[in-house]
Amino acid sequence: MTEIVLKMIRTVNLDMSRVHNDSTTVKAYGKIPGVTKNGLKTANGNNKEHRPDLKQLVFSLTISSDGAVPIHYKTYPGNRTDDTTHIETWDAVREIAGTNNFTYVADCKVCTYKQLSYIVANGGRVITIMPETWKESKIFKDSLRSKKIVKKVILRRKIAGSISDFEYFSLFLGEYTTLGEGYIIYWYCSSEKKKLDILRREKRVQKANRQLLGLSSKLNKAKLKTLKQITK
Repeated sequence: MTEIVLKMIRTVNLDMSRVHNDSTTVKAYGKIPGVTKNGLKTANGNNKEHRPDLKQLVFSLTISSDGAVPIHYKTYPGNRTDDTTHIETWDAVREIAGTNNFTYVADCKVCTYKQLSYIVANGGRVITIMPETWKESKIFKDSLRSKKIVKKVILRRKIAGSISDFEYFSLFLGEYTTLGEGYIIYWYCSSEKKKLDILRREKRVQKANRQLLGLSSKLNKAKLKTLKQITK
């Protein structure tokens, strides 16, 4: 695979200045051995369909931004988490590209200090999404609630499948960095994401209202007679 990729990069002069990585799970149904005939290890893990009963593999793929050409892939045991694979992947891509002068784009699973520090310390660059669990996210959102922060529209494009509707991406002005290591943060606002967030909140409120209505009819019965029981 590596020999093919290297020859292809030279032949078509593939631009390796930016690569994109993502991984997914491949589920297995039926009686599956712990290790397949070609040495791939299946194991129980987390998958998007919430089927912990099924064994699976984790498949990681890295493509070039130039033409979305596959340049590296690897299969891991099904219980391997995404946030432990990126150092190995980055090292492999660096060897294939023959340089560390490329931008590595991945989802929030690469956003751990261990992985970011390793890549940056070795001269690499990373673009990723910061998880909601980071303190910086709460700090910024709290500041938005207390004061108005100016933002600038940086992209306007038609919504797929629509003739006249547009979506907007705005950048909040100011300089922001992570609390540790001082990595640069850019805060964006997406018009479509804003609509989705509103819909999700409304659905959660409606669900809570239904549950409260259901609870009200059960009060003072069975195990819902004391304040402690009802509150729980």
